[in-house]
Amino acid sequence: MTDRLNDSFRETGEVLTELVAKAKEARREGASRRDFFSRTAKLAGATALGAAGIKVLQPIAARAATTATPPADTALDILNIAATAEALAITFYTHALLHTGSLHEVNNKDNKNYFQAAVSQEYAHLQVLESLGGKPLFKHFYFPTGMFTDQPTFFSTAITLEEYFIAAYTAAAVEFSGAYSTGLTSANLTGIGLCVQIAGVEAEHRALLREASNVNPPNNLLFEEPLLMSVGGAVEPLTPFLAVGASGFNTVPLPLPSVDVITSIAGPYTISSFPNNGAFTIFAPA
Repeated sequence: MTDRLNDSFRETGEVLTELVAKAKEARREGASRRDFFSRTAKLAGATALGAAGIKVLQPIAARAATTATPPADTALDILNIAATAEALAITFYTHALLHTGSLHEVNNKDNKNYFQAAVSQEYAHLQVLESLGGKPLFKHFYFPTGMFTDQPTFFSTAITLEEYFIAAYTAAAVEFSGAYSTGLTSANLTGIGLCVQIAGVEAEHRALLREASNVNPPNNLLFEEPLLMSVGGAVEPLTPFLAVGASGFNTVPLPLPSVDVITSIAGPYTISSFPNNGAFTIFAPA
C-alpha cells in the first residue's frame, strides 16, 4: 500500500497546497474583496447551516487573501473555524470506523483503538471550543471519492487535514498573543494555552495515522510545518470539504455524527475513560 499511499499523498497535498497558494497570490496581488468573495461563494453549500456559515467565513477568507500581514482574525473567528475543523475531524474518524470492510488498517486489532480515542479527543476539543463561544459553522461535510473505501485515499486525506489542523492551532496561538493579529490587541492566555494543548494532540493523530498506514518513520518532523500564517488562511484548504462541487469529491455530504453515535463508536475510549475522568484544565496562568 505504501507506493499508492505516497502517490495519494502527493495528489491530496497538491490540491490543498494549490488552494493555499492561490490565497497567498491573491494577497500579494492585492485582489479585491469582490473578486475573492466570488471565488469563495462556493462555500455556501446545500445545507441550511451552509448559508449561515458562509456569512461568517466569507469575510474571514477575504481578509486572509487580500489583507497584508498581520491578519485580522478575532477570537470568535478562531473559535468558530477551529470548531468547524473539529466537527470535520469527528465526522471522518467516525465514518472510518464504520467502514470495517474496506479500511482494514483503521479497524484491525492493532490500530482501531487509535481511531476510537481520536473520535473522543476531537469531540472533547469541540466541547471546549463551544464552551468558550465557538460553534461549527457547517455540520455536513464532503469527502474525496473513495475516502472510506480506499485506504490510500483515506490516509493521505486524513494526514493532510491533520497537518492543516496543527498549522491552524499553531497560528491561533500566535494570534492569541495579541502581538500579531489586529483583531486581537491583547494577550489571551486561555486561547494560547488551549491552542497549544490541542495542537499537541493533533500532532499525535498525524503520527498515529502515519504509523497505521505503515509510513516510516511516523514521527518524521523536527518541527511542525507553518502551512498557515493565520487561522483565516485555513478557510481555502477546508472549502472542498464544506461545499459541494470540488473536483474529485463526492456530491452527497456526510453529517456530523450524533453524540450517541460518537459515544458508541468510541467503545471503551469515551471521554470519561481518559485521565481525571475526562476533566480538562486549560493552561492559563494568572
